[in-house]
Amino acid sequence: MPESEVFVRLLGGPVEVLQGTERVALARRPAAVLAALALRLNVPVSYGVIAELLWSPDELPASPRRAIQTYASRLREVIGRDAVVAHGDGLRLQLDPDRVDLYRFRRLVDTDTGSPREELDALSQALDLWTGAPLSGLGVDQLAEVERPALLDEILNVAERRNELRLRLGDLDEAFIASLRRLTAEHPWRERTWCHLMLALYRTGRQGEALSTFTDLVGVLRDGLGIDPGAEATQLHQRMLAADPDLLDPTPPATAGAGPVAEPPAQLPAGSPAFVGRRRELAELAALLDRPADRVRVAVVSGPAGVGKTTTVIEAAHRARARFPDGQLYTAGSNSGTAVPARDLLGTFLRDLGTTSADIPASLADRAALFRSLCARRRLLIVIDDAHSADQITDLLPGAGDCAVLVTSRRRIAVPANLTLDLDTITTAESHELLATLAGAARLAAEPDATAAIIHACAGSPLALHIIGGRLATRPAWPLAHLRDRLTGPGRLAELRLDGHSVQAVLDATTSTLDPTDATRFHTLGTLPADLVDIETAAALWETDPIEARDLLEHLSDIRLLEPAVPGCYSWHDLIGSYLRDRPGHRDAAAVRRALRQAIASAANANDRLRPGDRPHHPIVATIDADGVIFAEHSDVHAWLHPRIALLTGLARDALTSPDENQALEAAALAVNLDKLLYECCGAGHDTEELLRLITVAPLPPAADRYVGAAWHNLASGLSDQGRLAEADEAAAQAIVIWRRLGDRYGEAALLNNLSVLHGKLGDYAAALELMRQCMAAADALPDMLRSRCQVTFADLLARSGDAAAAQVALAAARALHVPEPGSIPEYHDLTAEIEVHLVAERPIEAVAAAERAVTAAREMHASQWIARSTLLLARARRLAGQHSLDTAAAGLQHLIGLHYGNVQWTCEALIELAHAHRARGDLHSADACVAEATRLADQAGLRGTPWADALFRQFVTTPQP
Repeated sequence: MPESEVFVRLLGGPVEVLQGTERVALARRPAAVLAALALRLNVPVSYGVIAELLWSPDELPASPRRAIQTYASRLREVIGRDAVVAHGDGLRLQLDPDRVDLYRFRRLVDTDTGSPREELDALSQALDLWTGAPLSGLGVDQLAEVERPALLDEILNVAERRNELRLRLGDLDEAFIASLRRLTAEHPWRERTWCHLMLALYRTGRQGEALSTFTDLVGVLRDGLGIDPGAEATQLHQRMLAADPDLLDPTPPATAGAGPVAEPPAQLPAGSPAFVGRRRELAELAALLDRPADRVRVAVVSGPAGVGKTTTVIEAAHRARARFPDGQLYTAGSNSGTAVPARDLLGTFLRDLGTTSADIPASLADRAALFRSLCARRRLLIVIDDAHSADQITDLLPGAGDCAVLVTSRRRIAVPANLTLDLDTITTAESHELLATLAGAARLAAEPDATAAIIHACAGSPLALHIIGGRLATRPAWPLAHLRDRLTGPGRLAELRLDGHSVQAVLDATTSTLDPTDATRFHTLGTLPADLVDIETAAALWETDPIEARDLLEHLSDIRLLEPAVPGCYSWHDLIGSYLRDRPGHRDAAAVRRALRQAIASAANANDRLRPGDRPHHPIVATIDADGVIFAEHSDVHAWLHPRIALLTGLARDALTSPDENQALEAAALAVNLDKLLYECCGAGHDTEELLRLITVAPLPPAADRYVGAAWHNLASGLSDQGRLAEADEAAAQAIVIWRRLGDRYGEAALLNNLSVLHGKLGDYAAALELMRQCMAAADALPDMLRSRCQVTFADLLARSGDAAAAQVALAAARALHVPEPGSIPEYHDLTAEIEVHLVAERPIEAVAAAERAVTAAREMHASQWIARSTLLLARARRLAGQHSLDTAAAGLQHLIGLHYGNVQWTCEALIELAHAHRARGDLHSADACVAEATRLADQAGLRGTPWADALFRQFVTTPQP
């Protein structure tokens, strides 16, 4: 049978061969061999692999190889003698990929379309090939069990991608909704498809059905898997309950859209056959190059080595060649990191434009003048690759005429330009596309996990991906998992080399331009635990003053070894991190110790700024001889702290395991102070949980006992704030034992305050108030600022237990002890206590005013969790004041959805507030849905039956059962 008439179907119904539209009869075992080969089209498949797919160990025939060869012979009779080829110890199916539905499917999916609508059409054509369960009708369980799940997952991922496009384009009708219902029925564990169905119903005005669909999903998952919906479905449901207006506003993706020379120069290098991505940058370059002009147009494309500057500019230049009929000039501005003199470059350009050597002037100024004269009469495109400096480029620019200049540089150069682009790494999707172009999509699809790991190891670097793609293409027998393993861990850069190209060589060329002292200092950055450094840490590492450290960091940034982050901080690419850390002897213990002590001093200064008058620092901190950063304002602490969290936690984590006891003690000091600082700054302590737990198990000397107690203490507080109350209680029990053993009345009193807060969250106000009274009895061990905080806690608990008068007295006592700074954690807690006092005293209007101030304080601190909490308090106050509260409650829920961690209690309270608001509007269906969701979450978290839950759900006459 001629190959052109053959079509192999794997994706719908029984595996079969079509000749035209006629089905060709094929027995089960030959069909199974066909499927095994077609799944790896044009790739050799060993007899051993085929045998494993055809037979279980009990069914294996005496000579599997002979049986497979017999089936192959039958296949040749059906699809052609040249289609099934013997290859070493196996067989290869040799067909045009478009003759196998799976590969036609993948081609359509991977089609580079110009618009979302075109992409939707291509995906729909691909999915038309899927008409039933893949690999059906074989009667061979092994093949279907091994291959079908991944194949079906690939198809369903495309279906979800197609459905998401329809939602984004607003292409909604009954047929689409019906197709989503079929998908959820046939594949009930695909939560994303349920989300698509919910959203389609919601956007077509069927909000009740959308909410009921989530209830159906809960039932399906609980009955079938014993689990609850994941974050995506839960948050979408909560956004629907909150009437999030963004859900009704689909946003389609943006669409990009001398005398005459005998032969005009055409010097552009060949473009890359594997060019992917950079659609926005190419569109901006095309818009510039297509624009007529009477003066030169200049675009500067910069970026680190290996990011694809040259390939992007060359691609743009080739696409625009027709606009420049007088030619395209190309030159390299650097040679092995050294600048090529502009005089020499101009001499080459003049010769290329027809000037004889005798007529080329000697001086730079005269050559530049002649070049400008020649360009004024031409439409030229000039590409200057790897430019070295602004001065070099300025001398090479035409002065007038319809010319354009494209410049690439790994340095940051200040050239007057119409367009400046700074290239970053490419996306994961673009990395996959590039690697598939180089190594083959089928090969990547066969090992998706290894592919993902390789792409991750290349970290978005086009150079690294080109090298890996080349290695895979020249080593077809290598499993991707083999290369993945070689790219894992130290020594990664040794694998990123091929045919004279390597990531390390590119970086070596850049570092070779540094003087030896600066190069040594740059390599010292590899001793840090994060791909980030600030000026103060660099000064400590290098034992220099901050001004000198800043100047070197700026220079390293200019040559693209570092990237400027927030002011005062510099980061570097993941591959540069490997370059720094893979060098023998890169660790400098003394330098790291200096950086650690610098961090401790800065954290101590920050805590002094936020908690003035607190007890003296531990001797470990007090004896640190580093100066540390000084902070004038609360906002200065926030701006300094958050960009450096990874660096600070890394310094502490690495040093905690140091054999040097003093260094381990300092690490514990940094960790505990950092956690306290994060809370005082903006209530964000989740970044340090792992670090605090490490302190509790690290082999620290007895001198660290206070820090071990503080670690358990702070864990209890952080877990409580996250709503993880059982864990918080266990941590507090550990802390109280240590404080009492050490006789630390400060620690004990502070912990009793936190324990009372914990019991208050459970609604056990009797226990909470008893603990608070014990705290007040020991409060003489605390400074006035913390005694004031304890009084605020006391006032809050008294109010929530219903004693307005005593609460008012406690709040007045707190304010007499200490006046909190505006925009601080103490001010926030003072205001939330005031809200509770006003509410229990039936003064809801005053509660609204206090809640509005609490929201403002939380926003000034950039404290996400407190913004959420104060917004919920504002919603409750507005409801009780008879004001509109639906939008406020919905906003509170939205803030909670955006937190790094979920607080179940607050989420339940937000849903109950929404239920009240919906009920006030007469929307009983939405109110019941909110109560049902809150009930489900409380039940899932094990909070049902607590006084808190009883009080919360008692607000409704009937409480839906989960």
